[in-house]
Amino acid sequence: MTLTQPFLFFQVYVIFTCSHKECHPSTQPSPGRLISVSQTPKTCLSEESLKTQSKERRSQTPSIDARSTDVYIKERKAVFAIVCQVLKYREPITTIIANSDMNQSASKGKKASLYLVLVYELLFGKGFKSAPSSLRALVMPHKTRFTAELAKLKIKKRAIKDEDLVPDHIRNAVVLPRYARVNTNITSIEKVLEALGKMGYVLGDYVEGVHLGKMKPKTVLHDPHIPNLLILPPNSDFHNSDLLLKGHIILQDKASCFPAFILNPSPNSTVIDACAAPGNKTSHLSMLMNNTGTIHAFDKDPLRLQTLIRLTGRARCTNIKAKRTSFLDIDPKDKTYAEVSAILLDPSCSGSGITRRLDHLLVQSAAGKDSSTVVVEEDEADENGGIINSEARIKALADFQVEVLMHAFKFKKVNRVVYSTCSKHRLENEGVVEAVLSAQSEFQLAKNVFPEWGRRGVDCMKEVIRTLPEEDHCIGFFVALFERKSKA
Repeated sequence: MTLTQPFLFFQVYVIFTCSHKECHPSTQPSPGRLISVSQTPKTCLSEESLKTQSKERRSQTPSIDARSTDVYIKERKAVFAIVCQVLKYREPITTIIANSDMNQSASKGKKASLYLVLVYELLFGKGFKSAPSSLRALVMPHKTRFTAELAKLKIKKRAIKDEDLVPDHIRNAVVLPRYARVNTNITSIEKVLEALGKMGYVLGDYVEGVHLGKMKPKTVLHDPHIPNLLILPPNSDFHNSDLLLKGHIILQDKASCFPAFILNPSPNSTVIDACAAPGNKTSHLSMLMNNTGTIHAFDKDPLRLQTLIRLTGRARCTNIKAKRTSFLDIDPKDKTYAEVSAILLDPSCSGSGITRRLDHLLVQSAAGKDSSTVVVEEDEADENGGIINSEARIKALADFQVEVLMHAFKFKKVNRVVYSTCSKHRLENEGVVEAVLSAQSEFQLAKNVFPEWGRRGVDCMKEVIRTLPEEDHCIGFFVALFERKSKA
């Protein structure tokens, strides 16, 4: 996230606040924009806010004319929708401003964000009749030139409608559905579906091959692979819903459910979640164990561990013992862990398989790239510190992953270890598997793991699992299950 982009959020918020003072309090913004501007672009996004509106539909376009009786709550939802629209059209807007007769120095620095918003509203939005005159004065003198430059750009790009100006990497972006895992520790899938029905959701039939990123609004489907996992439209927002806040559902990507599902620990068993925070996989283990037995959850970062404690507490998991420490500092001979039979290992990785909901809006195309483009922030549910592309850093991560796997194999009663990453790099996936298989002789890859899942590893490694976002409708992921060899 650049300094310019947070300022863009602030500028839109200021415009809304100023506009609010002049607007009629009875008019309400669209309730469909379930978004919060108080966060950076991590939350789920309303379908409306990602659709480019034609001139004939401008009345539905997010606009700084949106009204609210409570600017601090309701306007935030509409503000975020506008920000996404502005980022969507950032490249053509930047080109139009650069080719206009406007003083270029006036639209640089922090003011660049403000001009992006104002020009978007002038050319692609609904206008800003209720905006303060001081703001309108910044762009209205240039309206004729802006309009002319828009027409020129359409001719140059052979664009018939406004949406044709949106860069290909945005128009063709992979959009993932929203997944909600039902927490059977405290509820049932039937009760959750009943609650969703009261919210207007309708249960549909899963059809193989259907693009889940283009689900109809207010539709819910049963996932065909993971029990108690529901599929919802990408714009579904539960951040203020009791279903989430009371722990009845956990928002968790489908692929992230694979490790616990594949490990499948028995009730009353003792399990280690080695790199546990923020705790989605930990609570999944707890659910599979019927909230019995013991789960030792480790993370050395105090803030991340507090997140785990909070989220697993909300899910009412009572069989988790969280400890602030590195898994590598745990002594396999410690009597505390003498009965551990299974380990879930999801260590730090490059995060290269993660497809976030707003990546395509925050990363510019090569043609429109400028000095303000930087690495995208993590999604709220991601469990790594950011996407890493450095070959040296990936090699260091792979070495660390081998080290923690070898450490997991040292626990005497452990029979199963599941290893997972959200990386697409072979070095962190099949490469790590090859390294640990050649470095020891007690553990092997389990056979016939998750046979219902067709996508397997590269280089004919059929025992491991991979996912591909554009085809599997989930983040890019890798899972391998190791089992202890039986004694002859």
